[in-house]
Amino acid sequence: MFSRTKMAIVWSGFSTLAEQFQWRRYIKLLLAVPVLVVLAVGSYKMGLQRGGAVTMNAFRSSESRVRRDISQTPNSSSQTVISAGGAIYTRWGRTECPSGSDAVYSGIAGGSEHQHFGGGSNYLCLPTDPIWGRYNEGAEKYSKLFGVEYQEPTGIDLTNMGGQSAHDNNAPCVVCRSQTKTSVIMIPARNICYDDWTLEYAGYLMAEASSHTGRTEFVCVDGSPEADPAGFRDENGALFYNVEGVCGSLPCPPYVPRREITCAVCTK
Repeated sequence: MFSRTKMAIVWSGFSTLAEQFQWRRYIKLLLAVPVLVVLAVGSYKMGLQRGGAVTMNAFRSSESRVRRDISQTPNSSSQTVISAGGAIYTRWGRTECPSGSDAVYSGIAGGSEHQHFGGGSNYLCLPTDPIWGRYNEGAEKYSKLFGVEYQEPTGIDLTNMGGQSAHDNNAPCVVCRSQTKTSVIMIPARNICYDDWTLEYAGYLMAEASSHTGRTEFVCVDGSPEADPAGFRDENGALFYNVEGVCGSLPCPPYVPRREITCAVCTK
């Protein structure tokens, strides 16, 4: 620390400098600034100590009012999530959606001919009210689209067929949108959903025959399918066959030869 003698010498030097340049007034003001700052900070801290409790009580009161207003709001965020919906899936073999889902449109199943090398590899749910753009009926199109027929299906419930065989009947379909669920998955080899998932419908896994030239995707056909009333003509376009597992490449058990592979469409 400086001694009093040294401080006096320093101050005398500042005073002499101020007198020479007539800056005494300004130098004193400059030296007073730190003192004013210290006093201001001290006053602020004292104010906080006195008013801290009042401020905290006011904050807690405001927080309680906000929480109460949120809890009384009719359109809360939880209700918004519950009513969101939007999961889209196709119910193959039926014309109506399950309870809790709305039909986007219903139609007939279509795909490429089972012996063609090219064309599409996926099945389509074709609407019954197509809208055409520009067309030229004089020119043949080399990619063909056919209706889908059931081929000797087994395991299915024939109630919606009037007890008659589904063989060679054309398959209908309907595209559905869930009113409350946002995610959808088709689970093969199960007709029951996993925990926390909702079953939309269950049935049997179907695809084109392995021996045919054409190759398709696997789809879940409803376990109690319907038939397109105008589709019993045995035209063998695109086809729905049951699927079975093959031991060796698949573990047996749990898979068993000659058993129809089931499926479930689940939402969440």
